[in-house]
Amino acid sequence: MIPSYNHAPYVAQAIGSVLDQDRAVDELIIVDDASTDDSRAVIGRTIDGYAGPVRIRCEMLDRNSGAHAAIALGLSRASGDVLSILNSDDAYAPDRFRVILDALPRAGDFVAFTGVDFFDGDGARLGDEDPVRAWYRDVLAQAGACPTVGFALLRHNIAVTSGNLVFSRGLYERVGPFAAYRMCHDWDFLIRCMVHVEPIFVPGAHLRYRTHPTNTLKSTGNLMHGEGSAALKTYLALIARGNTTNRLAPTPENWPVYFRFFTETYAPWFTGQPIDTVARQLFSAPETPPSWLSAPPDSVESGGYLTQASAKQDALALRRVVSLLMPQ
Repeated sequence: MIPSYNHAPYVAQAIGSVLDQDRAVDELIIVDDASTDDSRAVIGRTIDGYAGPVRIRCEMLDRNSGAHAAIALGLSRASGDVLSILNSDDAYAPDRFRVILDALPRAGDFVAFTGVDFFDGDGARLGDEDPVRAWYRDVLAQAGACPTVGFALLRHNIAVTSGNLVFSRGLYERVGPFAAYRMCHDWDFLIRCMVHVEPIFVPGAHLRYRTHPTNTLKSTGNLMHGEGSAALKTYLALIARGNTTNRLAPTPENWPVYFRFFTETYAPWFTGQPIDTVARQLFSAPETPPSWLSAPPDSVESGGYLTQASAKQDALALRRVVSLLMPQ
């Protein structure tokens, strides 16, 4: 589905990139969130007379409600079991759905995303030395040092945008809708998903992300920090409940040694402070913090979170992680 808002110069290309997939999609749902430019006229001209295999449905809202609401409405109108989002200023590579579908599991829930290519407002591909492309290279390099995609997502939003996500209807119904964030509704949704399933990263630049003066990749400041903190707190509260369906999810129970090292060493994307430091600020009094944050400094283990390492515990933890990553 395409949530559209004030992207008249770009929305026709977004629509075309869905309709021109080399593996045809079943349906396209467009929700225009009360655009004030010519987006609605462009949408009408683009789909008028279309006679291809894709079912197209448009919803034109009378009042602007935000991206999260437009996405929720669009997904509620979808009839399929594989759901996808494309922002109205971006575009899909022609082989995107074929490549992604080949990487999805044969059964069960999933969330997946691909690599990203970057273009400017005029449609020209950003040069290799552009700051945005340099940032993305650095993000992928740091992700490569993580043992799982889940840990990589706690460091950075390597999916970049909600328009890069493909997920099962079952997972969406379990996790719930996108939160009412302007900047990090995609990251929040992804890290909530990884409590249930391990995210799938499909290499190759199969999404074309457009950078221009009004998109959220250029937003900074208090909004970024506030929304990121709220999303991280939601994830930490979820894993504090105990065992996760995704046995590779970054939790103290699943990774009893590495989780401690990771949270004390690495910072999430919205701050320079380690995750452990941010978490202690988020769960400050009078709230009761998770047991792995409130364990006494001299304790060896509390709630599965090792606050002191030992050779025996490290060996047991390593054996457990290897068995998860390399099942018999």
